[in-house]
Amino acid sequence: MTERRGHRAATTIRENETMSKPEMPPTSPRRRQFLTAGAAGLGAAALTTPMPERVYAQPQFRLRMQSFLGPGTIEWEILVPRFVQRVRDMSGGAIEITAFPPGALIPTFQLLDAVGNGVVDMGYTAMVYWRGQFPFLEWAWGVPFAFDQLDHYEYLFYEAGLNEVIEEALHTIGVQFLAPVYSDEWGSLMSRVPIETPADLNGLRVRSAGLGSALYQSFGATPTIMPGEEIYTALSTGVVDAVNWGSPYGMVAGRFQEVAKYYIGPSTIKYDGEDMFMTKAVYDRMPENLQHVLKSACRDFAIERASTSTYASAEAFETMRQAGVTISVFSDDDVAEMRSRVARMFAEAPKASAFEERAHEIITRTRDTLDKRVF
Repeated sequence: MTERRGHRAATTIRENETMSKPEMPPTSPRRRQFLTAGAAGLGAAALTTPMPERVYAQPQFRLRMQSFLGPGTIEWEILVPRFVQRVRDMSGGAIEITAFPPGALIPTFQLLDAVGNGVVDMGYTAMVYWRGQFPFLEWAWGVPFAFDQLDHYEYLFYEAGLNEVIEEALHTIGVQFLAPVYSDEWGSLMSRVPIETPADLNGLRVRSAGLGSALYQSFGATPTIMPGEEIYTALSTGVVDAVNWGSPYGMVAGRFQEVAKYYIGPSTIKYDGEDMFMTKAVYDRMPENLQHVLKSACRDFAIERASTSTYASAEAFETMRQAGVTISVFSDDDVAEMRSRVARMFAEAPKASAFEERAHEIITRTRDTLDKRVF
């Protein structure tokens, strides 16, 4: 989805140059007991001696990162600041990242080229946005119904070889791929009008993306793509009738329940692929240990992104109900037909480059192997 869940953007870059520090988790009762017992054995002087503050080195690399998820989302408010702090800590202060919300430095759909040209140092977006330049990225972003567990995605990217394909492709435009980010689930709909079966999509204008877009088009919908920051206005003014925008949490973060009173499941992609990337020329100037810091911190971010959105989606249904949203799910027969159509679309997808051939083979082989599990 995620794409951006909130629709508000900061009015100036300056207002967003200082990131808030993430909240620290509460101390467990067992740890509190340990700390209390330890403190009892210390002298009064020791108890009043302040702990030394962590000393950071002067930054060697100052990076400006633009996110496609902004204010009002868990990602922007909690996870991005945590990521920025983690990189600072892991690098001993050698890498300093300043995060900017969607559109603050460059329009969202121009971010990949801007990073390649060094206009912006880092980007956090959705892989499907770059399908025009690299068509296989819509498959890397997500093939509906292909995988259903987080470890499947970890294997696909890190063990099966999909990371290497993406990295080689982005190198051709001066971009260094850092890591996939596992977004929340994707493929459910929020609509201004009732949709009881996929056939009801006929004639509707649907904001969608990737193979999901082709799937709904096969039922007669007219798909369109737009960045997250534009969806609320498009939905509220009737420019689109329905939207695919990630998980229940993602819908609520975008406040779509205010203007769309029908939620239709199921989600068709368990974790759609977002991405972290940076200017290759800057990455190449970094020593190997700092390159490792960035990639490791991005991988941590990816797991946090998946887990927090999963929990938030469970909470989001109550928000929808309170807003008067009708919640429904397509029938098993309808879902089976959707699965069948997507499988044919992916199998028959054109593969015009070596990148597409390799990515298609990796995704197909991984999916088919995992499908051999019987329990």
